[in-house]
Amino acid sequence: MNDLLKEQARNLPLNPGVYLMKDKQGTIIYIGKAKKLRDRVSSYFVKNKQHSSKTRRMIRQLVDFEVIEVVTELDALLLECRLIQEYRPFYNRQMNSFEKYNYFEINTDNDELSLNILSIPTNKNCFGPFSINRKLSELKQILENLYGLNQNNYWQHSFSQQTTTLLAQPVSTMELLGAFTQDNQLPQKRLEAAMLLASENYSFEKAQKLREDWKFLTRFFNQNKKLVLASQTNWQLLSIPVGSKVKYYLLYQGLVVHERILTKQTFSKYTPNELAKKKLPSKKPKNIQQFSKDQVDFINILYRYINHHKECHLVAIDDPFD
Repeated sequence: MNDLLKEQARNLPLNPGVYLMKDKQGTIIYIGKAKKLRDRVSSYFVKNKQHSSKTRRMIRQLVDFEVIEVVTELDALLLECRLIQEYRPFYNRQMNSFEKYNYFEINTDNDELSLNILSIPTNKNCFGPFSINRKLSELKQILENLYGLNQNNYWQHSFSQQTTTLLAQPVSTMELLGAFTQDNQLPQKRLEAAMLLASENYSFEKAQKLREDWKFLTRFFNQNKKLVLASQTNWQLLSIPVGSKVKYYLLYQGLVVHERILTKQTFSKYTPNELAKKKLPSKKPKNIQQFSKDQVDFINILYRYINHHKECHLVAIDDPFD
């Protein structure tokens, strides 16, 4: 155990921040975030049986660390994401392989409906990117079965005939697009109906499989809501109390355009629309038709934090450039 690093950790502030662990070559091998830097960094220099084998290996290579203080825990989370994507540390797994994320396309060219998994997005009816690459193939198969697509596949053709009535293409297209953009839950409802029918026909194994598919779709589209919210809502103002002050963030399509700290008294004097106009970028951000692979983690982190912290106040606002 490095006593010098242990002492340096004891002298860190009890503020939010990001820490960068380095090896003897000065290479950043791990990046983490902390609500309280002193407590989190010090935990690496205390013998703890709960440390994973990966963490113990990282500690053995550690010869130095650097910290970056920030104002809020959310700032630490977002900065951690940016730095991991920039430095690609060996011991970070999450957010470290964003270039492998894929998109999900609902293709209606040539009057045919098909579902495709793509590494490069198209300009129409393409969603994502999604970090759960292995799950996209399962999503594709469930939806193809449910809507009777890919009829050249004998097993899928047989399955779709037994579970659902084949729909006209416009209906299938409308339901699928609605599931990705409006959370209409129609695919889940169709699975529920097929599941009940299978149970009534005493096909209990089939009913169990359909129930598993229903659970999968429900989880997937619940996760997808964050991207839908970001893509469909142009301007928002997020405010978070910080002691006697308030930090607010101006968001455009789920990305932070500007941030500022004010006293609570000053903050209360203005409406959200007025606050948004106080300090704007020199140019209006371009409309994002399709999120890039390096943006999706950032957006998911932001809205996950908002959803789990009641002190966050998020409101839709008018375009401050008008």
